[in-house]
Amino acid sequence: MIILALILSIMGIAITLYISLAHLLNKKVVCPLDGKSCNIVLESKYSKTLGIKNEFIGLIYYIAIITALFMASSNAIILTAKIASGIAAAYSIILFGIQIKIIKSYCFWCISTAIINILLFIYVIRL
Repeated sequence: MIILALILSIMGIAITLYISLAHLLNKKVVCPLDGKSCNIVLESKYSKTLGIKNEFIGLIYYIAIITALFMASSNAIILTAKIASGIAAAYSIILFGIQIKIIKSYCFWCISTAIINILLFIYVIRL
């Protein structure tokens, strides 16, 4: 099962790196399904939390989860990973709701990371 969590975290890193690099290079983030830009969502006022781009927070989160998986012998680390994954999953659901109800535009990459975050939570909560 730990392999699945590692794969999900690596997928999350890949997605957040893609979005981060696109922003740093001033490139559009393209949806692989229809070729349209995801930038409507990624440049909205909801794309930052406490002034930090959500993809940077996600990148740190996925790296932290991988680290926690390798250090899972400590109860404090496991508890921290459970709390972090719960927050990430809940916040992803909130951001998905914002895409639907407020922005009325969708970002394939954002939805993908939301699914990853929910699956990681389901795995991590079982540790």
